[in-house]
Amino acid sequence: HLLLMKKSAKLNLQQLELIQTIDNIVFFPATSKKEDAENLAAAQRDAVDFDVRVDTQDQGMYRFLTSQQLFKLLDCLLESHRFAKAFNSNNEQRTALWKAGFKGKSKPNLLKQETSSLACGLRILFRMYMDESRISAWEEVQQRLLNVCSEALSYFLTLTSESHREAWTNLLLLFLTKVLKISDNRTKRTL
Repeated sequence: HLLLMKKSAKLNLQQLELIQTIDNIVFFPATSKKEDAENLAAAQRDAVDFDVRVDTQDQGMYRFLTSQQLFKLLDCLLESHRFAKAFNSNNEQRTALWKAGFKGKSKPNLLKQETSSLACGLRILFRMYMDESRISAWEEVQQRLLNVCSEALSYFLTLTSESHREAWTNLLLLFLTKVLKISDNRTKRTL
């Protein structure tokens, strides 16, 4: 049992490292953290017409990746998100692991994996959506964006744990900030 738990913890750490690596490669190290901090600051100012700019936006590899490569990374991120979400929703399994001595004084969770993978996926989708050079992929991007956002918001509304809901704060700020910044008519009709 203990060996299986240690292996599971190591896999979780590897997943988090992969998610962070994808984010760093596509966008640039520290870009997402800076954007999250600026989104939070704008929300605290209650600024509706805020303009969150991240200076390192074009320093990542995003512009060198094809839409299909970005979709493949997105699929991997969403698979990681769904796995973590399923684990976090399985209270019985988490309780059994906790009683078996896994992860100390509280039930184990994959909240960081759940939120980080979705945040990176949303950043990719919103960036592709606003990218004029990817007009040929816009229809697929729009459909994926709607599906991911709908699934994520529906899931968030079912969360009963306050700590779980708090873990989603940056995700909600990211989503709302990106939606508010979209000004084109095709989006307003869709949303």
